[in-house]
Amino acid sequence: MFEDPNEKMAYFRYMVISPLLSDDGRLRKTRIQELAENCWTLPCGRIRQFSYKTIADWFYNYNKHGFESLVTTPRSDRGEHRCIPDEVCEAIDILIKQHPNMKNCNIIRLLEQKGLLENGPSQSSLYRYLKRIRPELARPVSERRAFEAPHAGDLYQTDIMYGPKLPLLCPDGRYRQQDTYLVAIIDDYSRLICHAEFFLKQDIMSYIHTLEQAIRKYGIPNRIYCDNGQVFLSPQIKRIGAQIGTRIIHTKVRDAAAKGKIERWFLTVRNRFLNGMLPGNKVKTLEQLNDLFNIFVSEYNQRVHSSIDSTPLQRWLQSPQIPRLLKEDIHSADLFMLEIERKVKKDGTFSVNNTLFETNYAYVGKKVRIRYNSQDISKVYVYSGKEFLGVSFPLNRQGNNHVPRQQEKE
Repeated sequence: MFEDPNEKMAYFRYMVISPLLSDDGRLRKTRIQELAENCWTLPCGRIRQFSYKTIADWFYNYNKHGFESLVTTPRSDRGEHRCIPDEVCEAIDILIKQHPNMKNCNIIRLLEQKGLLENGPSQSSLYRYLKRIRPELARPVSERRAFEAPHAGDLYQTDIMYGPKLPLLCPDGRYRQQDTYLVAIIDDYSRLICHAEFFLKQDIMSYIHTLEQAIRKYGIPNRIYCDNGQVFLSPQIKRIGAQIGTRIIHTKVRDAAAKGKIERWFLTVRNRFLNGMLPGNKVKTLEQLNDLFNIFVSEYNQRVHSSIDSTPLQRWLQSPQIPRLLKEDIHSADLFMLEIERKVKKDGTFSVNNTLFETNYAYVGKKVRIRYNSQDISKVYVYSGKEFLGVSFPLNRQGNNHVPRQQEKE
């Protein structure tokens, strides 16, 4: 609707300060401080916070001068590089004419060797100047075509998005702002959100938990489409895919547009949830955040989607083919467990996630495989090859104080 980026930003600023324009009986200082604690999605898609002073300036300028005061006025010298001396510009022009294919970094290196950069300008200013006067050749645009899976469960798309910050109680007793991460899986055919959840870490345990919930609720996909993040390249994910018969497909490096459906849904989350539902709610814990988010996801799955002309849930139920379901047997419980290898120490213990576990003393010095639930390490399962050795629990030092030791036979 608004083509001018400055005008887009002005409407964004108005959206931020609009709650202050009506009087709800509370102190304005308190209300501005609440707005300063929120995370906002900029028109460009980035998420950031604004200080108390910034929001207050926007509000008082709007009250005094109206909407035009929220529009950033372009600098009169925009596009000019005042900090770059004329002799440096001339030297750059000569180098470009003599070596039209020389990289910008090599041009700057030659300028340094000639002593033209002793008193400035900075390298960042030189790179901006070079980018303006000699734009790089446009990269060939790869062909893209809109696609859709033939039925529900044929293709899942998955990714991770930065979420809002939450106050986290640290060991020193103080609260500090902690990043959150949204892990989500969407069905390509129906646009149904199979599972999405906020976590405090973007690690393999968070993703495996999300994948398990999605598969248990909506079935096993034929393919999973993801990027080349470390989490998605994990051998654990390959193992799970091989055991359930799912192909793990990766996009090309730095090709986020290939996962268009999940990326577009993340934009919906920012606009409707992070900037819509969330600012008015006092969220202090991860549990509160996910409770609100579950309501949002449920409403999304039951709201008509413009591109499919039905709700995601309806389209899922009307799919011409039913996804494969996970068999609930003795092996399904182990399927989504993490697997690591450990060597049993001389005291019969091994470490998992900085927690000591104890096992049978007979396995001292041997390597064992440990399998455990990604969200619960109150107990772990110990294997030697394919042989199940038993369940191990966290070390109880006080309890072991009264256990008699076996003496070596002479």
